[in-house]
Amino acid sequence: MIKLIAFDIDGTSINHLRKVDPETLSFFKEYHKKGYQFIPTTGRSLDGIPQAMLDLGIMDYAISSNGARVTNLKTGEDIFAHLLSPERAAELIDLIKPYNVRVTVHANGVCYDTGRFQRLGRKILFHSEFEETPIVRDLATFIRENQLMVEKIQLFSLSRKRLMKLQRKLDEFKDISYPMSSSNYFEVTKKGANKGRALTYLSGYLEIPLNEILVIGDDSNDIAMFKVIENSIAMENASDRVKNHAKFVGFPNRKGGFSKSIIAYFEKYGV
Repeated sequence: MIKLIAFDIDGTSINHLRKVDPETLSFFKEYHKKGYQFIPTTGRSLDGIPQAMLDLGIMDYAISSNGARVTNLKTGEDIFAHLLSPERAAELIDLIKPYNVRVTVHANGVCYDTGRFQRLGRKILFHSEFEETPIVRDLATFIRENQLMVEKIQLFSLSRKRLMKLQRKLDEFKDISYPMSSSNYFEVTKKGANKGRALTYLSGYLEIPLNEILVIGDDSNDIAMFKVIENSIAMENASDRVKNHAKFVGFPNRKGGFSKSIIAYFEKYGV
């Protein structure tokens, strides 16, 4: 029987307008009363989890930055972290500079931008839930001076050719991962930081077997969850590659599609 539901945010539990549907909030409350635990499992930094979800007061843990951190939401303490060292993160950012791509960094549960225009673009294209941190013009120096352990480095460019060239340069580093998330964006994390590994750790920590967990997502960073959790749902708006890794394909992420997908899974498999 399913006891825990680990869910992605963007493209999954928020709609195409990047808002949480009322149906989703009602579902969370109803199924929490039935005994289900809910774990936000996202590529966002911790401060990007929608406040509407947190305000329910029913979520005890969160997996953020694609699995780099697992945090107790009640205490704010990490129970698991797989992070880039300050030295490695700063070295990578120095290496990236000549390629003229946009860079943001996740550290300490927040996202650091290098310019106001960049921050505005992130708000428009992704979400506006995050805490506004000071603009950091020189990320490498900032990381070194503050000895920041880095969760994730995000790289954006309108030139896919430029990003592909940068990826080939990053091949020299064997201790990092950097899958291409879209045609103009990819992320760098410490090798082994992914949602599947983080969820496996949390499963052991909470003493909930993997076969009593359901996962739902839509993006390539959710495949790592699908590989370790049999009970898996890909949203209808996911790519075919993502769908091929899931046990079940649900509804699009609009008009309550998130909750409809989970309910349909329960009805089909009786879990």
